[in-house]
Amino acid sequence: MDNKFNTAEMIEKIRKSNFVHYCGMPMGYTAGYPLLSIRNERLCLIIPFLKYKVTGVVDKTLVYPIRYIITISINNGSVAGFEDLSYRRAFTEVDFNKPVGYFRHDSIKNMNKKEYMEKKNELLSMYDKMAAAVMGDGEFTEEDDLAFYELLNKMLEPSLKEEYKFLDADFYGKYLSDEEE
Repeated sequence: MDNKFNTAEMIEKIRKSNFVHYCGMPMGYTAGYPLLSIRNERLCLIIPFLKYKVTGVVDKTLVYPIRYIITISINNGSVAGFEDLSYRRAFTEVDFNKPVGYFRHDSIKNMNKKEYMEKKNELLSMYDKMAAAVMGDGEFTEEDDLAFYELLNKMLEPSLKEEYKFLDADFYGKYLSDEEE
């Protein structure tokens, strides 16, 4: 893998990979917003997977809890870990078959599909810039940091914020507000 990291491509590659098809994750799970983390002195992309269920009512697509996590080493694109959160002690009280919220939440309700995808791609590009800075291949300024914070809080379903913070208190504790945007 070259120094040009692309979050969106990496998510798509793992989503379509044989690993996802054979790891035991049922069909219907989709990648959420990732997080960057240093594991054993390597920068990794940690991708949470959750499911959505269309109800047929506008803005009432059911959002379910994050259940699976795939960790990918950014330097070579290989899978470094897979976890089913239902086996974690901290998640024993979570009913993974019970929805936790709805998509589309208030901060994105007025976006059409094209606008939503543009904002999503903008956010994923910010992960690229952050990863490049961590790898010493670019800069992630205070302005970038604030823009990332604002966009992540706009795009992420509020019902999932606490789960994201639990997955990585350092990364998401810094970038997720406690309030609905």
